[in-house]
Amino acid sequence: AWKAEGIQISTNSNEAARLFDALLRQYVSWSECAQLGGMDKTLSKMIEAEPNAIMSRVISLGLEAMGTGRSIRLDENYQNELKQLLDDACKHGTTYEKNHAKAINMFANDKILAACEEWEKILNETPNDLLALKFAHDAYFYLGDKQSLRDSIARVFPKWKSTTPCYSYLYGMYAFGLEECEQYDEAENYAKKGLELNKYDAWATHALAHCMEMNGRIEEGIHFMESTETDWNKCFLLACHNYWHIALYYIELGKYNEALLYYDREIGKRVKSATMLDIVDASSILLRFEMEGVSVGNRWKALLPIVKPHVNDHILAFNDAHIRMVIEGCSDSTIRKNHCDSIANYINNNYGDNNERTRNFGKSICDAITSYYNGDYHEVVQTLSPIRHNVYNIGGSNAQRDIFTQLLIHSALSSTKVSDYKLGKMILEERNMVKKNSSLSQRLLNKYS
Repeated sequence: AWKAEGIQISTNSNEAARLFDALLRQYVSWSECAQLGGMDKTLSKMIEAEPNAIMSRVISLGLEAMGTGRSIRLDENYQNELKQLLDDACKHGTTYEKNHAKAINMFANDKILAACEEWEKILNETPNDLLALKFAHDAYFYLGDKQSLRDSIARVFPKWKSTTPCYSYLYGMYAFGLEECEQYDEAENYAKKGLELNKYDAWATHALAHCMEMNGRIEEGIHFMESTETDWNKCFLLACHNYWHIALYYIELGKYNEALLYYDREIGKRVKSATMLDIVDASSILLRFEMEGVSVGNRWKALLPIVKPHVNDHILAFNDAHIRMVIEGCSDSTIRKNHCDSIANYINNNYGDNNERTRNFGKSICDAITSYYNGDYHEVVQTLSPIRHNVYNIGGSNAQRDIFTQLLIHSALSSTKVSDYKLGKMILEERNMVKKNSSLSQRLLNKYS
């Protein structure tokens, strides 16, 4: 089937090829195939079928890389496996396999922009290569590159046949890129089309949830997400994040009990998976509660053992900011010092795309979170205000990064400096232009006026 699509895979095992397909489908659909025992079992059976197959190792190591929870600087086995893959691909692989091995090595070595170029070269030759498309889509998200998030799908969409397996998932992927570029009407149309073709597409659901969030259609968003819950919550890998969106809606409305219920029933339990996306969801929602004056009790403490293994990773500045939220939420001065020292050491002794973003933006955001918890609101303003229009460089979505805008607004309006207060009002107006009909903005205006 791969050869019929013009994709040159060198495996001799039909079983390995079949399981590769199954794993790729699970990755793209954010779901676990119960019949095959989920992604982990599918992956181990695939490797077992042909341990040295290049593309089996590409997807295996690629999924590790895209999970952003395993650092090549700290994990020698991971480093060796990636190097071995590249060596083997260069010696025995097809050009296609060699390019894939090269791209994954680049991504893991913090050459994220170069990895994206490599995936685009692959897609130029084989536009129907779903693996390259999904890897690039995820990487553009990590770079905060919304235009490429959109256009990487736009470039290949017309070249796909509607009969090609997984074709329907392109609608949700394209919809999310459109939404991040603030093309909400088009985004909504594509997301709805994706859901017409497959109502279980959690990423298309997610794109639609973003449109409603950014347009201030909060009640509609709650109804949509809750009425389709049994469709999208089957997609185990994205379910926590979609529940995060519902909790976000309720916080926007000031319905904190409902939001906390979703945290306790879903997000707080699912974060035990220890995936970075789930950690980001849990930490950012707790900080939002605290900024709204809601006590979260011991919920921060439950997150600390989950983030501790990642304190020295520094794979994405976006992750580091959320790790810092947990550290500050727990008021753990020892881990705070470790994290601060580790970031400084990482900046000074490494180089790469995330390294540069951490140096220019990530460290400042982490410092601002610490200053906020210390009650040093003027320092938060001094740190965050100059970079506020460039925070997108650390990755994530508009909805996710709104937490840094909220942090800045709260700090500016709480500061004793008149100039900070005036700036806070201005930034609140900026936010109102981006997030229409926001009850949260209105609450802030009422609170600080």
